[in-house]
Amino acid sequence: MISEQLNGLQKLLSDFSTEGVQQKISLLKTLNGTGFKSKKEILQYHNQLLFLLSYTENAEIYSAAEKEMERITQMVSSSEKLKEQLTGSGIAGTAMEGAYSLTLTKWLLKEYKGKVFFHSFDESGTHPKEIFKHVLSDAEFELLSDEKLNAEKWLQKAAGTKDNNRLLEWLVNTVDSINAPDSVKDQLFESLQLFIRIDTYDKTFSRSFGKVPVTKQFFHSDGIIKKFNEREMINKALPAEKKLSEVEKKKIVNASRVALALLIRETDPITYCEELNLKYFELERGLSIALFSIDSERRLPLESYAGFMMFKNGYPMSYGGAWLFGKRSLIGINIFEAFRGGESAIVFAQLCRCYHKAFGATYFEVEPYQFGKDNPEGIQSGAFWFYFRFGFRPVDDKLHKLSLEEQEKISSTKGYRSPVEVLKQFTKSNLFVHFDNDLQKPLNPSDMSRFVSKRIAKDFEGDRTKAQKWCVQHLRGKKIITGKENKTGLAKLGFFLAFCVNVTKLNAKEKSLLSKLVNEKGQSEFRYIELLKGFSFEKHLSEDFKQFLL
Repeated sequence: MISEQLNGLQKLLSDFSTEGVQQKISLLKTLNGTGFKSKKEILQYHNQLLFLLSYTENAEIYSAAEKEMERITQMVSSSEKLKEQLTGSGIAGTAMEGAYSLTLTKWLLKEYKGKVFFHSFDESGTHPKEIFKHVLSDAEFELLSDEKLNAEKWLQKAAGTKDNNRLLEWLVNTVDSINAPDSVKDQLFESLQLFIRIDTYDKTFSRSFGKVPVTKQFFHSDGIIKKFNEREMINKALPAEKKLSEVEKKKIVNASRVALALLIRETDPITYCEELNLKYFELERGLSIALFSIDSERRLPLESYAGFMMFKNGYPMSYGGAWLFGKRSLIGINIFEAFRGGESAIVFAQLCRCYHKAFGATYFEVEPYQFGKDNPEGIQSGAFWFYFRFGFRPVDDKLHKLSLEEQEKISSTKGYRSPVEVLKQFTKSNLFVHFDNDLQKPLNPSDMSRFVSKRIAKDFEGDRTKAQKWCVQHLRGKKIITGKENKTGLAKLGFFLAFCVNVTKLNAKEKSLLSKLVNEKGQSEFRYIELLKGFSFEKHLSEDFKQFLL
């Protein structure tokens, strides 16, 4: 009986007719007080409530869904059996188990003090003694050579505790104390294949209540919009960036990290973000977006990886990012399962709008995974045609032609659907679109990277140190740098400027701009993106690099 009611509610989620609204209210009243015992039913109902709280028609349904969310989470929290069964579900009051980066694990230990524990090592991981031999004293050679202890027992002996919270803190602090770059420490920690358990009753650590404050609740009194003018929305000016206090910024960062942690996922811009340097826009129809930049040491050398978390009436509902270089942007989006079936097209249009208007991107590409490569769901849903709707076409000329032929069949043949084999063919190419109707394909940073490797191998016999010194001398001689530039920015951009740009023909203003780009690459990624709008690499390529591109 409960399954029938839940299936009935599932069919009604996207029904915003007068009758549909009344049926939703009726079903919520019927389900109120139901004592769920099945894990599957609780998960289904929980996702449905999340959808209703985000895509709600009116205050009555919102209030009913809110009360039901409180009720079922309390029901789960009060049952040890349900709590254990629903471990990893993200429902409030349940535990989470997973493997995370060193940085995120440190953050979890700090934010949820005393509630984060060592759980286990995967058998395929590196034995901890291989990592900690760089930390233990020479006098402890017997501990380092002990072959009898498995990874967990060895760790307990080295740390002097069996308490799983203290054990995790010791492990994290000890790896963090290794005298090595952060990137190396990250790799050492990852090689352990460590799993942790997060066991907290904090409501913010849940999909149920982990949201950010909203200025105003949006009600879908007009239902869900499926058809609209995509280009018009993408070209619409953004509202003013919302000014946030430090406390508000940290709440957005925390909600974003938790949302991904509950999926056992991370993105570099959110894990390694500059907490006080995010951008936040409140958009239409209950959507808001946070844009994140990565701390300077972990940034990409030429592009800017700007990540995002999209919120729907405060609930995290979509994440991903863009790899920006001038007008070019590689873009990726993931919509959380509970929010699928809503206004996905509007969400994507708003995403493109944000990167277009906030950062100046006009040329976008998406990679094959987004529409089906190694992603059966993408093939099954026909995700290729979702992007086609926005003007995306295969980069590959033959597949571009095939896509137009398929579109003609769909238009002229009633009931025609592209065969799976055809959809799989499309995944052999990226998709692209020009939102400013420019026919020129922008410079690809990957080509610049390949050219740098070629020059180092050919002209410097693979000696990176010698090549770097030459680049610095060359740029200093051409008055691009003076010796006072940001070292991180110079390390990231030096090779590209020296090898790929004809700096000899730049005027004083252009040289000054390059100098500023070097500084900002090591300081503010968002200012770097803004400055890059004023310099065209395409117009100033070195002759060697031009020949390489032919």
